[in-house]
Amino acid sequence: MADGAYRWQGAAPAPDAARVDGIDAAYDEAAAHLFGEPARAAAAERIGRALATARADGLDAAVAALSELRARIEALRPETLEPRRGLAGLFDSRGKRLKRFRDQYREAADRLTGAGAALAERIDGAARRAPSLDAVWAEIRDAVADLDAHLAAAARRLSGQPPAEDGAAHPLEARKTTLDACRAAALQALPLIRGAQNADARMSEALKSCADGLAAWRDDWRDALGLSGKRPRRIRPDRDRLARNRDQVLARIDRALAELTTLGARRGDVERRLAAVGTGLRP
Repeated sequence: MADGAYRWQGAAPAPDAARVDGIDAAYDEAAAHLFGEPARAAAAERIGRALATARADGLDAAVAALSELRARIEALRPETLEPRRGLAGLFDSRGKRLKRFRDQYREAADRLTGAGAALAERIDGAARRAPSLDAVWAEIRDAVADLDAHLAAAARRLSGQPPAEDGAAHPLEARKTTLDACRAAALQALPLIRGAQNADARMSEALKSCADGLAAWRDDWRDALGLSGKRPRRIRPDRDRLARNRDQVLARIDRALAELTTLGARRGDVERRLAAVGTGLRP
């Protein structure tokens, strides 16, 4: 196995020869059962840190804020601006209906502040996690390289080791198996970390798009309802314009909610798989 057959196929470079020589020179036969323990422990610690870093706050707050806002916007029906006809409309005027409608709109628009804060918190959290995940990804990659060097040194030692008279395996064989398993776990963790980052990026894009759409709806309705100036204007709102913009923002919220559901499940899967990788490395 000194030819490197223990190494997985992939783009990992060959172990640094000087590092392998150094490990081989420092080998202590009496401590063969602990060979490479610092390298194994470092990889296990970094995988655990990757899981802790990848774990994100739940999307419940963002979903709840968007769902409540959606209900309020859906309840704003431009057709209610039209007074009733006949006797029922004697005490029903466009002005009164417009005033009530404007108040309902203001309540919904005010909710954008709270919803925007919930969305911004999730976006900021993803932005904070990105460099930390990049760093731990690089550390795990380096741990794989160090494990490779130890495995090469172990293979070199074992290749010249005469078999025991009683047929028992050399303690270094067991350590090599342990280090091999640790290396495999580290390799599994690398794409999972990238998967967490990709989910974060898509989540941020979905929330930013939704936030932009909500802001555009708020501004358009403010203008359509004559509220863009210092004082309300006397107007007859374009109901078709209001309805069209309302339906567009509702569709955008629905897309965001669907995306959050998908990404939440994906993040949960990544976290479970990272946790399983870490659990398998416990002594």
